[in-house]
Amino acid sequence: MPRSAASIEKSKALEIRVHPEGRHLVSGQMDEPFFWLADTAWELFHRLDEAEAKLYLDKRAAQGFNVVFVVVFAEHGGCTLPSRAGHWPFLPLDPSSETYQPNVFRPNPAYFDFIDWVVDYAATVGIRIALQPVWGNYVAGVYHRIEHWFDDAEAAYSFGHFCANRSELKPLLRYPYLPWLNGGDVVRHWFDDAAFNARVGLPVKEPHIAVKDYDPIFEAFAEGITAGEAAYRGDGSKPFIAFHPAARWLPDTPKAISSHMFPKSKWLTIDGIQSGHAVRNTFIQPKDETYGKLNTFTAQNSVDVVREMYETSGKDGSLRPVIDLEPHYESTHYSFKPEEPFWKASNIRQGAWQAMFAGAAGLTYGVNSVWQMNNLASTSHPPINHHTASEFNWFDELDLPGARMVSLVRTWFLARPTFFSRTPDQSFILSDTFDRDTPEDDVEGKDAKLIAGTRCRQGKWLAVYSPEGAPFELDLSVLPGHKATANWFNPRNGVTTPAEPVDLNSGAVSVTPPSTGSYEHDWVYYLETTSVHI
Repeated sequence: MPRSAASIEKSKALEIRVHPEGRHLVSGQMDEPFFWLADTAWELFHRLDEAEAKLYLDKRAAQGFNVVFVVVFAEHGGCTLPSRAGHWPFLPLDPSSETYQPNVFRPNPAYFDFIDWVVDYAATVGIRIALQPVWGNYVAGVYHRIEHWFDDAEAAYSFGHFCANRSELKPLLRYPYLPWLNGGDVVRHWFDDAAFNARVGLPVKEPHIAVKDYDPIFEAFAEGITAGEAAYRGDGSKPFIAFHPAARWLPDTPKAISSHMFPKSKWLTIDGIQSGHAVRNTFIQPKDETYGKLNTFTAQNSVDVVREMYETSGKDGSLRPVIDLEPHYESTHYSFKPEEPFWKASNIRQGAWQAMFAGAAGLTYGVNSVWQMNNLASTSHPPINHHTASEFNWFDELDLPGARMVSLVRTWFLARPTFFSRTPDQSFILSDTFDRDTPEDDVEGKDAKLIAGTRCRQGKWLAVYSPEGAPFELDLSVLPGHKATANWFNPRNGVTTPAEPVDLNSGAVSVTPPSTGSYEHDWVYYLETTSVHI
């Protein structure tokens, strides 16, 4: 169905933009502060019907989420299972064949009818659907080792343009002002299937290419999206495009940080990472003389990478907001291994608060069953045949405690009196912050205990996050004035309680949280000046 003018205006009102100072996001006509709170629902278009999608979107909107990630060409079963309505994302190359092979230059309008409905309905409840045109396995193969249907810049440009403009339906433009995701759990440089198969003893397809730079493909997606939106923007503004990377990368290639992989790409709106799901390096890593050991991020140390992005992003002078686009997911086994423990709400909470205190512009949340829309009783779309398969139904895990707790982070930060002047700062914490930078301390979870600081550049307030309730000492000289109110915020339940009053003239203060000992005793300490002389 064509979108109405009113529907397009609703989407325009939800457009996300970068604040002029480059570190924060805004939305709305008055450039109101925008705290990115995203959920991952990659398989929504592929596995849900309208009633189920409405249930999911209503729940996430009520919980405070304002962005949802969905992929058009699904990662799992994109070429073996049609959508719930029985449609494939592309018309078949050979309609007479019993095996579906997509003609990637001919998107299927019937498949997009449901996408249209989801985008429209999400807008009515305040959610922006962040569209990922294709999963990265169709570009580089990566961990799936399947056909590279989009290993072609012309196809990437064509489909990016179609998604952004729906050119076959002019002048009824479809998806204006939505955020876009390039990539899809992939990196710019990767070995091809032949290289992988040669190492593990599987058949090798020719030609053999050791490592390929897929930059032309990702640039083409971005160029197609930009050109598609240009038809209705008209004011020279550019679309919001992030790059969703993997958590691993090859030796002697750029880190899996968006700005490291695409340092000259003007389309990159924000800097992003996937800090991933591994508490330690438990994946099988290919070793040989050519590749050595794959590099990987460690989930509990996600704050390290957020800090690195914040410190290095925008070396060309144009600062970018930074976001962890895929941190460890709640109710998900470490490294997706059934013998490993589950990531708990306390892990999600610790990573979220530390990321925000390190300068992130928002958070991304995820649950293993939810991103894959797992339905254990489904006969049409059974659980995925993959090591990441979930043990639970998606609709039974919408109310996990982590979803409520990340929403509390959003509420707390939006309530600060000077949202845009927030800056990460460890220097005013005089005691040990448990931040280990030396190689001998580079162990799993090394910075999960980090006591993190952030403050207002104008000297109005400061805050400290203590993930295990450890005590700390503060230099009060960063807050000009005489008096300050102090309180404790409990990130587990959202309750604020008064703390001991602070005399700013004392120079320093020792602070002991109300409880201590583990991640179940984390606290946020907040000081706000009541008399300021600047």
